[in-house]
This record gives sequence, structure tokens and C-alpha cells, in this order.
Amino acid sequence: MKKIYIIMIAALMGLMINNKAKAQIFTSSFDSWTTSAPIKPTDWFGVKTSFIADSATQYTSAPHTPTYAIRLVSRTASHRRLTTQPLTITAGSTYTITFWVKGHGSIRTGLFNGGSNSATAYAYNSYLPINSTTWAQQTQTIASDTNSSTAEFIISVKSSFADKEDIQVDDVNITAGTTQTVSIHDIQYSTTSPYVSPYATQVVITGGIVTAKYNRGMFIQSGYGPWNGLYVYDSAHIASASIARGDSVTITGTVSEYLTYTELGSISGVTKVSSGNILHPAYPVTLVNASTESLEGVLVSMTNMPCVNASGSAAYGEFILYNGTDSTKTGGLLYKYTTAAVGTHYDVTGVVYLAYGGVMRIEPRDVNDVSISSGIKENEQNNVSMYPNPATSVLNIANIEGIQQIRISNLLGETIENVSVSGNAAAINVSKFNSGIYFISLINDNSVSATRKFIKQ
Repeated sequence: MKKIYIIMIAALMGLMINNKAKAQIFTSSFDSWTTSAPIKPTDWFGVKTSFIADSATQYTSAPHTPTYAIRLVSRTASHRRLTTQPLTITAGSTYTITFWVKGHGSIRTGLFNGGSNSATAYAYNSYLPINSTTWAQQTQTIASDTNSSTAEFIISVKSSFADKEDIQVDDVNITAGTTQTVSIHDIQYSTTSPYVSPYATQVVITGGIVTAKYNRGMFIQSGYGPWNGLYVYDSAHIASASIARGDSVTITGTVSEYLTYTELGSISGVTKVSSGNILHPAYPVTLVNASTESLEGVLVSMTNMPCVNASGSAAYGEFILYNGTDSTKTGGLLYKYTTAAVGTHYDVTGVVYLAYGGVMRIEPRDVNDVSISSGIKENEQNNVSMYPNPATSVLNIANIEGIQQIRISNLLGETIENVSVSGNAAAINVSKFNSGIYFISLINDNSVSATRKFIKQ
């Protein structure tokens, strides 16, 4: 009997913990409306609402639950917002927004964080296409990187149609939980076609060092080579934080798949941790195309590759390299190399991106990333050994002749410690580190020559 009581208590505690992890902060069945004009739901129409009362009306024809739903009319390509009354949000929290919807049009959810900078105060999820007379439950998540008592959650509608009475919404529920921290490697790693990220549609915190940026986003990397790069689709937050190449950043956003290319979007916050960091070295490759899933967002290099097509070089900075078996498209987004010539061999460095018709390509970042090849460069093999792994007190690193510094960083790419070394081996005291996953970067002449991962128990 005592054992049964213990099990029951443990189960109750687990339920309490789970409820705490997913605390309800808002619920609305649209059953409470004002009684005098303008008629509107009492728990909605926050100050950021752009619907007018006659386009957000009581819906009485078979609501999802009695007595009312709301009908939202927005018949242009420009969206309108229905927002809650002010609510309190906390930094590091993820909010799950669940609602029932039917009708015809496009709907998404979002969050106004109470800030005064309109470029960064709003975050939105992707639109959901709706075309049905049957109620269906939808769920989207969004994160906050700030504390606010004047936040408003958003239902955004555009392109609605009268054939199914525009968009009807009922039974909105919002719960708060903790945003998980995930490494770029774990976001990207997937070996089964169609290679969807295991964190797709989830809100996460991640980080790395900025390897490239342009007006629609940036590329970050937290380790050397495959599975360690990520494209961040955003402009406002990156500009607001004055992000530049070499910055170490942490980012909160939603993992998504664009034509099977993994990226981070719906950004709610970008934080610059430090500047002037050493970039991870470019990973040598001989081909970039749809089969190189592991190279998404990674800084790579190609050496002594002949140009076989330069028809787009002068106008768009695009040219095609050939490795003897298959071709790689190059350039046109970040930097335009306009003098490529067929038959000339090139050395090219750049980030791997999906653009222009869903084609994976290398995108050079500036004039230093493209040069006429002077011959094949040899790639040294790195025989670094690291033990024990996992480690509890001392981590030993061997075969590091010529390495001048060891940098230890966490999952977000933040530097935890720099250790100066000389000789062929080093012993690092890791007993003071918290349990978790860390990265060891071996640095020589201000360049990262290798990166390894270890676990601190």
C-alpha cells in the first residue's frame, strides 16, 4: 500500500510540474461581448487591433462552442490584426496558441511585445490557408525574449472570401512554457529523406558566429563542417542589433523548412554576445547540390574548379563550376563576381544557400572569396584526439602541435574559456563547468583549425 501511495504522489507531482511548465495565460470562447456600440468581444480589441468593429462581428451560425464565435473579414492582400487585451509575457518563454477555425482565407498568429520599435515589436508565424466549412483546430507557437506587461497576442487575417463567410474563429487558448536551447547541429541533423529538421515548427533558442549576412538574413555557424550551419531569415532584428560578420549571437525563433532547406524564422529576438570572433574555417567540398543536405548554411570552399558556364556572370554574378562529374552553381546573392570566364579554374569560398528556383549553391561573400586558382591546395588531415569523453574533471587533448589556443564554447557558441597552450598536448580542468555539451576549437594564427565536441558529466 505504501508503494502505491508513493507512485500516486509521484504521478501527482509530475502532473503539477507539467501544468507549471504549460501555464494557461489566456482563454477566450468569444461569448462575452459589449452591449453598446461598437459591439465587440470584451477580451479582445487591444490597442494594436486594426479590424474595425463591423469587420469583426459576432458569429452565431454553428459556432464551435456556444454561444458565439467571431467572423473576421479582410478581403485584401494586406492583413488586419485582432489583438487581445494587454497580457504579461516573460523573456525565455514560448507561447502555444491553439484555436479553432473555418471559412475561406489566410490566418496566422503573432505577438506584439509592447515595445516602441515597430520593426522589432511584432513577431508573426506563417499563414495557414483555410478553405472549409468544418471547424478544425490549429496550433502555432511563438517566443518572447523580453518582459512586458503590455503585450498583445495577435490573430492576423488576409485574403478572406465571402463564399464561406470569410474567416471564423472560436475557442482560443494560450499557454506559456520554457523555450528550449538547441545546438545548430541538432537542429540540422537528419539523415532520412526528405531531411526535415527534428525541430521543425518548434520555437528554440540557438546561437553561433555570424559567417555572412545580407538584407534578408544572416548565416551562423557553431562548429566546423557538416550540420553546423544555419540560415536565419530576418532583417529587422538583425539590423536593430547591428549584427556584423564575426559576431557571436543568440537567437530565438521557429525552425522551418523552405523547399527542404532548414532555416530559422519568425524571429522574436537577436542578442549580440560578442564581436570580432574567429570564424570556423571553410569546409572543403567538391560539389554542392540537393544531395548535400548536411552543408545547409555551412561555410565551404572549392579549389581549382573549372568554370563551364559564365553566361550569368556579367549581369548577375553567377557562374557554374564542374568537378568532372557534376556541377555547382555559384554566386549572385551576396557578392557578384562579374568577370568569370569559361575554362578558367577558380578557388571559391562561400555559404551554402538555396535560391533561385530551389537550387543549392555556394554564395561568395565578397571579393576575397573568389580568385583564379594557382593550383590544387592540399588539405591537411587533423588527427586530434580527446579523452575521456564524457569528462568529469580533466579533458585531455593530444596531437595539437602548432596550436596556440584552445577555445571552449557552449551550445549557443558563447565562449566559456580560452586556454593558451604549447607543445603537442593539453589537459583542461572542466570540473567547474555545468553538465552539458561543449565545443573545443583549436586556434592557430587567429584561425580555427579544428572543432571537437565533448560532454561534461
